[in-house]
Order: sequence, then structure tokens, then C-alpha cells
Amino acid sequence: MVLAGRRLVLVAALVLIWASAAGAGWAQAAQADAAWKLEFDVASVKQNKSNVPQRSNFSLDNGNVYSTVERGAVFGPNGGYFSAVNQPLWRYISFAYDLSGTQELAMRFSYFTGLTSKVPEWVTGGFESSAERFDIEARAAGTPTKNQMRAMMRSLLEERFKLAAHLETREAPVFALVLVKPEKLGPRLRPHPEDGSCAAAGSDDEAAKKTVTADGYPTACGVIAHLPPGGPGRSSFGGRDVPLALFATSLPTQTGMATVSRPVIDRTGLSGKFDLSLEWVGEYNPPPDASGPTFAEAMKEQLGLKLEAAKGPIEVLVIDHVEQPSLN
Repeated sequence: MVLAGRRLVLVAALVLIWASAAGAGWAQAAQADAAWKLEFDVASVKQNKSNVPQRSNFSLDNGNVYSTVERGAVFGPNGGYFSAVNQPLWRYISFAYDLSGTQELAMRFSYFTGLTSKVPEWVTGGFESSAERFDIEARAAGTPTKNQMRAMMRSLLEERFKLAAHLETREAPVFALVLVKPEKLGPRLRPHPEDGSCAAAGSDDEAAKKTVTADGYPTACGVIAHLPPGGPGRSSFGGRDVPLALFATSLPTQTGMATVSRPVIDRTGLSGKFDLSLEWVGEYNPPPDASGPTFAEAMKEQLGLKLEAAKGPIEVLVIDHVEQPSLN
């Protein structure tokens, strides 16, 4: 394997810049580190045409996980080593730019009204073709944070794929997530307890060896993830220690766009972090023995929330240019 030499520029001033940019989002962080571009020391990009399972050495998701959180799942980087196998380019872009579920769907599909980005099909895949897949292996000095790894991935995509992108805010049809009754939460929505344990998945803690807590929430904190359903035809997901803004933007991806057909924005007025879980029976071709509430009924009965049609600002990532990569 031929590795292309890269340098990671780290100086004391950069530490201060990143500290001020932490949690501010990739766009502000990118501005903050413009003078000190973060790059991997070495990086390899290879096209993968095999059928090996997709994997990475830590989660590439932004808190919106598409499966049950399994024992051993890792959500943050371990040192400066990055390894991902058989991933489509849209997955690397979503990781690099810290896209929400809504932003990811807008990039991948021409579905949401007014939010299309016209990304090439080899990047996203389509109904009649699959996205091209790539292995990326890279190393950086020290122990960079996940946000710093994102910045290094942006640099890699810019160099190897000639990727150019920018953010746009567009007014679009949305669903507003609101409370059914003011200041009243449903039985499956609660503020995260101040002393609530958040055992990291993959740790030696006994709680971390399970995917679901005793009271039915995901073991891992900080993510929205699928939960084991309680009966035939049912779907279930939830989160612990998550803001409702993350829950809102995750709804179309967790339910499928046939169930939630618009982007969702949080207008509950509730701040802080919450524990929540939701279970419903799909309305499209459920099995004969399925029973339970519809999605809308479950939202009201279990969470005390509902979706209202509205218009609102949605920030989308627009791909200005992308090319087939230089491989090694």
C-alpha cells in the first residue's frame, strides 16, 4: 500500500482556536482553523468492489444511528488512526461535514421540496445503481478529537476527490415538532437525570454489555438508535441524553420518509437533554397479527409530541464539485 505523505499542523494557537470552535459546527470550525489547516499525516484511498461488510473503527454517524447499538460500538476516535472499509462517498461527506439526518437525506435524495443538491449518482447511488464504495485509511499525530478528525477528513476529500461544498439556508415545507399540551411530557419522554449513568458502549461496565436499559432506553448516551421492537410489525427507536433538536432531525431517517415526508424542526421550546423511546405499528402492509398505535398516535401518547405542517429554514450542504478520486 502506497501512502501519501501529509502533515498535521498542530501548534499551541490551534488548540485555543479549536477550543473556542468546539460544538459550533463544522462551518464555524472551518473558519476558525482556516489559518492552520488540519490534515492527516498519511492517507490511503482505495476503491472497493467487493461485498465485504461495511465497517469503521468508530462511528461515522452524527448521533443518528441506523441500527441497534451493539456491544462494542465505538462513538469516538481511538487515537489518531482512522479506518473505514467499503463505505460510499456520501458517508464520508456526512461524517466530514457533521450532517444532520435531514441534511444527509437532502444530499442523497431529490425528495424534500426545495432541498435538492444534484449530487452525482456515483456518490449517492440511485434506484437502479449503487454508489461507488471506498476504503480510507489514515493516521494523524497525537489524539485528535472527533471534530478534528472531521476537519482532517474534509481536507482529504478536498485533495483526493476535489470536493468543493458550501452551506445554504433555504425556506422549505417542514414539520414543526411541538408539544401536544404546554409543559406536559408524555410517559416515554423525560429530562435526562443529572445523576443518570451513561456507560460507554464497549466498556467493561455490565450496563454497557446490553443494548437497552432496564426501563427501555438505549444503553449508549448521545445517540438516536433503533431499539428491539416489542411485537410483530412494530418499529422502535429512542435516545438517552439527547437534545430534542437531534430527535427532530433524525425523524425522517429513523421512520422512513414515507412516514415523515418532510424535514422536522424542533419548536417545542424545551432545552436541555432528554431520554425518550417510541414504538409504533407501520401503516403500510403491516402483518395480520400486528397491533398497536400508528406513528402519530404513538408520538402523542408516548412522548406528548406532534408534528404540524409549517414552513421553516433548513440548512443544506450543496456539493459544488466532486471528481473520481486519485487512488493509491
